[in-house]
Amino acid sequence: MRRKLRKILIIAGMLVTAVVAVIAHTVSLMIVRPNLCSPGRLSDAGNVAFKALTDDGIEIHAIHYPGAAEAGTILLCHGHGANMTNMNDMIAFLRKAGYGLLLLDFRAHGLSGGEYTTIGQIEWRDIKAVLNAAREKGFITENTPLAAYGRSMGAATLINGAENLPEIKAFILESSFEKLRKIAARDAWNFMYIPDTFLIDVAFAVVRQITGIDYFNNAPEEKTRGISNRAVYLIHDEKDARATRVAFDSLKSRLPQAQTWEVKDAWHVCAHHRAPVEFEMRFLNFLYQAGVPGRP
Repeated sequence: MRRKLRKILIIAGMLVTAVVAVIAHTVSLMIVRPNLCSPGRLSDAGNVAFKALTDDGIEIHAIHYPGAAEAGTILLCHGHGANMTNMNDMIAFLRKAGYGLLLLDFRAHGLSGGEYTTIGQIEWRDIKAVLNAAREKGFITENTPLAAYGRSMGAATLINGAENLPEIKAFILESSFEKLRKIAARDAWNFMYIPDTFLIDVAFAVVRQITGIDYFNNAPEEKTRGISNRAVYLIHDEKDARATRVAFDSLKSRLPQAQTWEVKDAWHVCAHHRAPVEFEMRFLNFLYQAGVPGRP
C-alpha cells in the first residue's frame, strides 16, 4: 500500500508540475512581446510618426493624423498581441468625420520598446507619454477635446488608468475583461481544456517571481471609479468567449451612467466588422453627445 501510495503521489506531483509548466510557458508567450495577430498596415499614409518616453523609461511608437480645425482628437488603443495597424478599419470614417487621431503601439508590441506587456495594467503610462509628447509637438492642445476607443486590452488599459488620464472626456470600450485572472481561466479552458483550479494561481505566482509584475491584481472591474463621472460607451460582442457577458455585466453594474450595446453574432473585438454602418453611427453619435465634436 505504501509503495502504491508513493507512486500515486509521485505521478500526481509530476502531473501537477507538468500542468503548471504548460500554463507558465503559455503565459510567457502571452507577455513577452506577444504577436497574436497577422501583421497589418495603415491604408492612409497621411500621418506623422513620433516617439514618446514613459516615466518608467519605455520608448513608445505613435502616429498622429491631423483633423479639422476645432475638432476633437480620438485615441485608438489596440488589443493584446496586436499593434496600431490592427486599428486601420477605424481610420477612414473618423477622418472623414473630421477627427484628429492618435494611435500607439503599447509597450512590448509593434515598434515600441519593452520586454513585457502587463496586459493593460500599467499601459496607461504609454498613453500618458504619448499625450504629453503630442502636446509638446503641437498635435493637440490643452483645450483639444479628447476621446478614447479601446479594444480588449486597450479597453482594460483605459479603465485601469482613467484616474491618471483626466484629459480624456469620453471612453468607448469594447470587449474589456473584468479581471485578468478570470479571462486567463476562460482561455485555459477554451484553448487547452485546463479547468479553473489553484494551478492557474500557481502559474500567476511563478510569472510574478520571474517578471516582478503582479498580473493577479490586474482587475479593471475594481478601477471603474476612475471613469464613473465621465461619458462611457460599453460594447459587448455577443459571441465573445473571452470577454464574456459576465465580464460585460460586471463592468456595466459599476458604471450606471454608461451607454451599452450588445452586437449580435459578433466575436471578440469584431463589432465594427460585424455591423459597420451601425457601429459608425453609434460611435459618432456618442462622441457628439459627449462633447467631442468632429467636422463643423
